[in-house]
Amino acid sequence: MKRIFLCLFATWTIGAQALPRLELDLRLDPETRHFTAHAILTDEQAISAFRLSPAFEIIELRTEGRPQGIRPSPDRMGWYSVPAGVRRIELRYRAQLPATPVLDHRQALRPLATSAPEGSFLPASSAWYPQVEGFFTYRVSLSLPKGQKGLVPGTLLEERETGQGYRARFDFPWPADGIELMAGPYVIEESWLALEGRKIRLRTYFHAELRDLARAYLDDAARYLERYSREIGPYPFESFSIVSSPTPTGFGMPTLTYLGREVVKLPFIRKSSLRHEVLHNWWGNGVYPDWRQGNWSEGLTTLMADHAFKEEESELAAREMRLGWLRDYAALPAKEEFALKDFTARGHGIASIIGYNKAAMVFLMLRDMIGAEAFQRGIRLFWQRHRFQTASWRDLEAAFSEAAQQDLRSFFAQWVEKAEAPSFSAEAIARDRDYRLWRKLPAEELPPILRETLIAPRVEVVVLDAELEAASQALLPRLLDDQTPQRVSAPGVRPFVVIGMPKSLEAWLARHHLPAPPRLPSAGSAEVWAGRTKQKTPYLAIRVRDEAALSALVRPLPHYGREGWLVFEGARVVAKGIEPPGKMRE
Repeated sequence: MKRIFLCLFATWTIGAQALPRLELDLRLDPETRHFTAHAILTDEQAISAFRLSPAFEIIELRTEGRPQGIRPSPDRMGWYSVPAGVRRIELRYRAQLPATPVLDHRQALRPLATSAPEGSFLPASSAWYPQVEGFFTYRVSLSLPKGQKGLVPGTLLEERETGQGYRARFDFPWPADGIELMAGPYVIEESWLALEGRKIRLRTYFHAELRDLARAYLDDAARYLERYSREIGPYPFESFSIVSSPTPTGFGMPTLTYLGREVVKLPFIRKSSLRHEVLHNWWGNGVYPDWRQGNWSEGLTTLMADHAFKEEESELAAREMRLGWLRDYAALPAKEEFALKDFTARGHGIASIIGYNKAAMVFLMLRDMIGAEAFQRGIRLFWQRHRFQTASWRDLEAAFSEAAQQDLRSFFAQWVEKAEAPSFSAEAIARDRDYRLWRKLPAEELPPILRETLIAPRVEVVVLDAELEAASQALLPRLLDDQTPQRVSAPGVRPFVVIGMPKSLEAWLARHHLPAPPRLPSAGSAEVWAGRTKQKTPYLAIRVRDEAALSALVRPLPHYGREGWLVFEGARVVAKGIEPPGKMRE
């Protein structure tokens, strides 16, 4: 997932004029969490204001070399006004950062700068450096104590390590829309990739226990850089790094990706997430979406990375991925649907169904319609025209129309600008046995899955045993994307979650004329399954041995929305699957 930075920067097309330039020299001590910085911001077009989070205290401010009083903007929180005509500001500032907390994936997306010896992360959205509207270039000098190493996106110009600590300088001469800072007790491994007459520096910044995985990550990153350079155009930067995080992040930024240290250990990540984040250096970080007209980059990256991975595995695997997309879409309430042009970033699961899955399918349908060769020409043409510029769905339409030598206005109008999928004849649908057409699959043709309940905008909850109450309160916010569900005692007309121990749950299901628990292939400390009432209302049942068994589901269960049933032993899934309704019933 590309790092999204919507809250500050205006969308614009980069012209020939010089961009604002930021020179930043900072020191960070993760042990004390003390941060100090000296920043110089210049702009030939003059600077009217800059933004800095109120969490950072300005010690000194100079404009054109002269001391300047600090003038907070009266109408924009975190913004500071500058006298008219100023082209250079200099400031010194500091902060005592909060400690890096234990986070889940959604919390890791929050714009908060944090620090700790195990890892520090200062996202651009936290406004930890002086920011202006629009794109800019920068150079950052970073000082850390001994045992710590760090980086920002960009080209490494210099680094040295002494008994006093670590020092590195990074330069980003391309248009940037933000700066992220990462630091930790990293072990660095490095290799070089010869690519189209250039040498690309590849690095891993890994926690010590991940060091043995570094070589495989470097090798796979090199393969992806070579692949997408051939398919799209030359890799736009001079380096690429994989950085481990103490929190469950999965971010793509120019020149690097920032992955949770537990995620890095998973064997499939190099084949899936890594290639996705590498590709974002072209789509999202090399060509910028025009946020006012929709974010196309996630869908194109999903097709060319995630779906391509499944296609290489087997056509059956790719078909199952597409079926998963359509299954999710079938679970989406009609009133929650929106057009691709209105997608900006993933938040609630509904947004990912549209912005990732539908967008990827639309690109696949376009490829099927105009042919793989024309599609590939369109990709390369789009890159050549819009490298380091903002681009919209209309720009994609123009590139593919030219490549295919046909007018694609009606295709993009239907699939990008309208929310609902068109109606199809039964004959047309019967021919789509490989699931290559974005459409609503009838619910009766699909087995129930957990996600039907999890993405519902309003969910009711029944907790049958008092001793499960505390664990339920920990699980439900993660399971339901932080929504506050209504507590009930009986099923109503809304999707619901029912939680209980075996005897109480089975009695409750029978009392309300719901199907008995499925006969699962193995027993565990917890069983979870999806179902539907006679009125087709989706629900999720969680049967647990005791409170500890329910507490063990807090972290893993939210990640299995596409399954129909699961068996857990503690936090470990020992069996899972999707079965036709009734197949596993007594």
